[in-house]
Amino acid sequence: MSHIIYLPVVPRLNMTSEERAKALNKELFNLQLPKHLHGPRQTTNMLLDCVKHPTTSEWALVADTAFKIKIHPQRDIIALVSLFPHLTQEERDKLTYHIASRDIVIFEDLIPSSTEVLDEAQAEAAGWFDYPFDE
Repeated sequence: MSHIIYLPVVPRLNMTSEERAKALNKELFNLQLPKHLHGPRQTTNMLLDCVKHPTTSEWALVADTAFKIKIHPQRDIIALVSLFPHLTQEERDKLTYHIASRDIVIFEDLIPSSTEVLDEAQAEAAGWFDYPFDE
């Protein structure tokens, strides 16, 4: 079943939350269309929505759990997996194998177990939505 989720991105690898969120997003896009195949007029290089918390410096990826990612045969899985330095070698190997052995992956299957996952109600309770109108 499909659900919209928010994945707050922890700063790692000397990257801010914003830098790492955008790097993860780009590498997810590159699974579908590797960098070396991007055209000169390519206008997008991110797969998901990326949002900033209205009162903190934290960023999150926004995704549908059932989103299907078509995996290009020339994809670079190492670039994506390297953005998860906190994973054990076994978790990295499992993620790499999962992507490498399929033509299509479900986004939910790519989320490491250590990742904070918020549904819309939890994201709202955590202040991720900034309402610009007065009630």
